[in-house]
Amino acid sequence: MNRLLIPFLLLTAAAAQPAAPQNVTFTLTQDLVKRSVDGSGQTTETIIDAPKTVLPGDILREEVTLRNVSGRRLGELSVNVPVPRGTEFSVLTTPATDRWTVTFSADSGKTFSAQPRRTVTTTENGQRVTRQVPAPTSSYTNVRWTISRLNPDETLKFSFRVKVK
Repeated sequence: MNRLLIPFLLLTAAAAQPAAPQNVTFTLTQDLVKRSVDGSGQTTETIIDAPKTVLPGDILREEVTLRNVSGRRLGELSVNVPVPRGTEFSVLTTPATDRWTVTFSADSGKTFSAQPRRTVTTTENGQRVTRQVPAPTSSYTNVRWTISRLNPDETLKFSFRVKVK
């Protein structure tokens, strides 16, 4: 059985409208997603809050909850959640909207893009060719949501799923 640590969450604000840590509260949870199929083939999911242990192949939901406690509108916040060690990114469950964008990193948070790329070298017609190709989602190391605004007393939830290795 494996025990996973909840990843360290990074919350940043744009320089134009700084948000001190006391202006935004955040909670990061890691929950186990159990799927079951009934006799008719219908799949249901059960969420088990903060499991003590997990097994290889288990699916976990990484969910961050942000709440603006400043009493004023905040602009341009970034929430960077690392993919926990011992897991691999599986699926994004909070996609981009007109209020926030989602980007990913495959290099431990050094660079972010909507679709990280990696360099591969192959041989074509006897020549070595190097090109950029999309990185597999299993190689993603971080997920980042960039929020354009967070209204007073507003709460937002963002999540993605990972698979235990």
